[in-house]
Amino acid sequence: MSEPVSSELEQEPAAASSLFGDRIELARAFTAALAEQGEERGLIGPLEVPRLWTRHILNSAIAAPLFHGAVADVGSGAGLPGIVLAIARPDVRFTLIEPMERRVAWLDEQVTALGLSNVTVVRGRAEDVGLSGTFDMVTARAVS
Repeated sequence: MSEPVSSELEQEPAAASSLFGDRIELARAFTAALAEQGEERGLIGPLEVPRLWTRHILNSAIAAPLFHGAVADVGSGAGLPGIVLAIARPDVRFTLIEPMERRVAWLDEQVTALGLSNVTVVRGRAEDVGLSGTFDMVTARAVS
């Protein structure tokens, strides 16, 4: 008989504080919201909550020092990596591009709740939103 899979959020890794600095509370709030609502809203799979910090939040934040200027996150989905990067790098402008209405609603809610003034959410497919040539960098994760 297999053991039941835990749906409990893993403990915050020590590295989180150094990656987010004085914005760690925003990272905690986003992680908690994603853990509470992510599966129900179809943003993350049922096995992701127990490894949310290590597999998704820190995995996204580790690249934050590499970004500058205006950044597009194509297929932003749950906000990984876009919202995480925007928390870690308030000096960088992020445009989160997502075609699905329910995900756009989530992104808008989180941007507002977290007070992320460096983020714009755009609904649409990257090739259709008319923003070509306006970004210094582009990121994408799990986009087909």
